Amino acid sequence: MSGTLRCMRQRTEASYAKRIERVLGEIAARLDEPLRLEELAAVAGVSRFHFHRIFHAMTGETVAEVVRRLRLSRAGWRLRTTTETVTDIAFEAGYESVEGFGRAFRQAFTIAPSAYRRAFSPPGMHPSNIRLAYQPETGAVRFIHLPGDHGMDIKIETFPAEPAVLLRQVGPYEHADAAHLRLRDWVQAEGLMTASSKTLGRSYDDPEQIPRDQLRYDACVTVADIVPDPPEGIRAEMLPGGRYASTLHRGSYSGFTDAFQRLFCLWLPESGEEVADRPCIERYLNDPRETPEAELETILCIPLKG
Repeated sequence: MSGTLRCMRQRTEASYAKRIERVLGEIAARLDEPLRLEELAAVAGVSRFHFHRIFHAMTGETVAEVVRRLRLSRAGWRLRTTTETVTDIAFEAGYESVEGFGRAFRQAFTIAPSAYRRAFSPPGMHPSNIRLAYQPETGAVRFIHLPGDHGMDIKIETFPAEPAVLLRQVGPYEHADAAHLRLRDWVQAEGLMTASSKTLGRSYDDPEQIPRDQLRYDACVTVADIVPDPPEGIRAEMLPGGRYASTLHRGSYSGFTDAFQRLFCLWLPESGEEVADRPCIERYLNDPRETPEAELETILCIPLKG
């Protein structure tokens, strides 16, 4: 392809991306209102006869599927941050019964609304859509489409090897709080927690590919020195150092799945980097028991070769 044709194609893609982003903004702003395709086509500035085909091709979903995704995402946020009843949240999401909402929610998030409300690290929506970055707390939605666009600030960092204690969990990631609490209680009881200790999670498996009951996760706390003879179930080892691509994630742990998907599917192929054979890392910067969910901060890291 010549340089002129490439530039024309890029300008066309950028133009359509802006049109679709306007439509997504309209959908998000009127999430509780009936939406007519003719109106959305006018927002996009394209023929109503072709609008839906273009929308589906660029977002990977129909308008109805996007509306459902945003409403369920908002419902999940409401469950986590308000004391509204499941019934009220179900009606707000457009469902005529709690039963219908519960079925749809379980299909999307793999767990019931009540379990989602209590979970330490609630699962992301399945299947994910890495092209749509929705923030239910503000109602903002961003369309991520063009090559090199991933919506995150990425840093390449080199981490040193560090001594740590670890507790393995096999099962749904949203149950990781039990492992963290047990490990942290033991570390504090033994006087191993220092001012420089870090609380980490190491996730080994993609929850969209591996059954939930087989997901492997290590709760970790870094310590000053290797601990001799830890109790059964707790391991002491050196966490390997190395290069990582990291990004600061703000807000609910439920966003981890989409963030990791964007790192692997959008950033990595354009980066020139190769992923290394080490687990991904989550570094928790504040305590979810003491911090409002919207203010949680976590550094998400994927391992790189070199």
